[in-house]
Amino acid sequence: MIRSLLRETWVPVFGYETLTMGTRPDGFHEIYLYPYGTKSPQRREENHVADCNTRERIVHHEVFNQLGVQLLRQPVRGILVMDEIGFMESEAEEFCRAVLERLDGDVPVLAAVRSGVDTAFLRQVTQHPKVRCLEMKPERFEEYEKQLRPIVQTWNDSIGEGRQYV
Repeated sequence: MIRSLLRETWVPVFGYETLTMGTRPDGFHEIYLYPYGTKSPQRREENHVADCNTRERIVHHEVFNQLGVQLLRQPVRGILVMDEIGFMESEAEEFCRAVLERLDGDVPVLAAVRSGVDTAFLRQVTQHPKVRCLEMKPERFEEYEKQLRPIVQTWNDSIGEGRQYV
């Protein structure tokens, strides 16, 4: 949905997204963190955030605290994407701090937050005074998109007020 909403935007979009990149023979799924909109995702140690299977997970908090923080703290005027915020990063203290700093700021944020999981960090995110949460159900995708599209358009318009043409 985030990609669909931002498809028509002309303002800069920055932030991050996580992608599952295959399943290993031992049944673990490898999860990687990328700058939002990466065209050719690469599997590297410095962006490998976790390995998960149905029973356990191995989280590399240092990747969230290094690459994740770097992507969140970019000085870009535009729309910040966080796709997604979940339980894995809840123990990456510097990353959590960077997320909350961005929510406190003036940059518009479009984020996917994992539901059904309760951590102190996720409660801080969902209960933040600047956050509006919609619980997404796949069968109502079009309805949610119609609700969110005008908000994103408002961001386009307000960010563009100071736009200069070159």
